[in-house]
Amino acid sequence: MKSLLTAITTTVLLSACAHHDDVRPGNDNQHYVVIKSVDRSEGIKEALGQATHYCEQSQSNMVVLNETIDYKGELPEHDYLKTRATAEFVTEAGSWLWIIGDGHVDDVAAVAAVAGAGKLHSMGAPYFVTVNFRCT
Repeated sequence: MKSLLTAITTTVLLSACAHHDDVRPGNDNQHYVVIKSVDRSEGIKEALGQATHYCEQSQSNMVVLNETIDYKGELPEHDYLKTRATAEFVTEAGSWLWIIGDGHVDDVAAVAAVAGAGKLHSMGAPYFVTVNFRCT
């Protein structure tokens, strides 16, 4: 039990220290971070968070020089967004019906929740967010 507690504590501490894994240091104090994301806004939030954390390590402030978001999915972006929204709805509705359902309803809901989650996972992360920044 003691070794399990030690392993969990070590994992938590190491993951807390590694909050800017995707930052690539550059010359002349110009750095960049690239994030793959399933969502534009979450991707930019994660990239800016990592850049800020990177600069805070040297007690500096982060200044954005440039940011870009590229969609590189297999489906057209509009179709990706529509399919993703449907899969999220099916997963959420299926999960709730699985929890509160009775009899055959919860069986069908379990299948729907798992299928929706599988579809979400298979869609990958088609957004590439790049933030160029400087620590001042």
